[in-house]
Amino acid sequence: MEARRVCTAHRLVCVAAACVLCPLTYGSSGTTAQETRKDGPRPAVVCLSNGEVYTGDISLTAGRTFKLNVPKAGELKTTDMITGEDVQYGKVRTFTFEPVRNIQFHPEKEEMTRQWRFTETTDYDEKTGEADYSPAQKEFSGKPHPVRYLAATVNFESGESLQGHLYTATVYLRTKEKTLRWVLRSKQQGKEGQSLDDLVYVESIRMLDRKDVAAEVKVKLAGIKLAPKDAVQALTRVSLTPVPTKMTGKDTCVVSSTFGEDFYLAMRQGGKYVVGWPAEKDAEVFALAQDHVNRTRDFYNERQLLGAMLSEDGREVLTLVNLRRRVAPTNFGSIGGEWDREKGALVEPWRLSIWRWKYDRQNRELALSTRGTFFRLIFLPKDPTPQVELSETLWRMQRKGDTVMVGTDD
Repeated sequence: MEARRVCTAHRLVCVAAACVLCPLTYGSSGTTAQETRKDGPRPAVVCLSNGEVYTGDISLTAGRTFKLNVPKAGELKTTDMITGEDVQYGKVRTFTFEPVRNIQFHPEKEEMTRQWRFTETTDYDEKTGEADYSPAQKEFSGKPHPVRYLAATVNFESGESLQGHLYTATVYLRTKEKTLRWVLRSKQQGKEGQSLDDLVYVESIRMLDRKDVAAEVKVKLAGIKLAPKDAVQALTRVSLTPVPTKMTGKDTCVVSSTFGEDFYLAMRQGGKYVVGWPAEKDAEVFALAQDHVNRTRDFYNERQLLGAMLSEDGREVLTLVNLRRRVAPTNFGSIGGEWDREKGALVEPWRLSIWRWKYDRQNRELALSTRGTFFRLIFLPKDPTPQVELSETLWRMQRKGDTVMVGTDD
């Protein structure tokens, strides 16, 4: 008797990412830096692979952003404040049309392929109970169809550039006659009988206006003096991306590659950690956040809530958390922590992070949506967890062009 088993091959599908687009201001608007992001339509020209060209006002789906995966991490490197090594911050970058000069798409791989599945044949002897398994083989069916993989190069108004794969996004171009719509994908797949030429794609999107987006933002820290071993770290406000932050003096630093976003600040000063956070505290919001932080199933089993604030529109809650992965003894041995080859021992990762939550006011429920980290370290189990202070001074920012004044209301 012959039994036949068929396993269908899994296909890689690009899934659209949903991200909050609107820049949200937390806490008192009089004490925060002004948001510089404006996400309205921009005049642009769109060129298609079949030679067609369209001009109009371009925009993303309302409430969405571009999300670019950078496999090689681009060239945005900085020196890690912990290890001293060159590292890349923000492998996945989020942005809107605001800081973009142009986006170019090019085929990374093109092929004509057919539908297929793995098949495995088994000869089974009912008398002896023995089975003879044949190696799994690909079984093709149907006619060839085209498949194209697209890579993207994004050039920003700041002069910076990133290369990678764009998560699925929908753009709209409003012309004088009508509104055109394109779905930007990193993978195109046609139907049987079609050719690669039948798969028309957007080759480029070029902005026709110019935006003033600084490649570097100068930060002046009023009343703060830093030693050579101290460090400052910036985290973008919308995408919560840690970006290169370099000290240039005792009270100055330069933040780069923000792509038009404003940012939060934290620093390591004399062995302690300080984060810019408003002095006002909403006890009800803090209690709600504390409950959800405690209930969250997460890699970090020690979670200390340091601060919580509600966005001005009431749709999101921003939390500051002190995180550590503790080694916990059980009946089956120790769990948690990580093995460090150099130390030859179990170590415990630590993070100082911001978590953003979606807020369902009616049901008083929070859903964790985005994470961003200021600092990260590795400790031995006997080492104490770093203590963190909240600073109203670091929270007060005033931006003028490419310069941010911290700790002053002038």
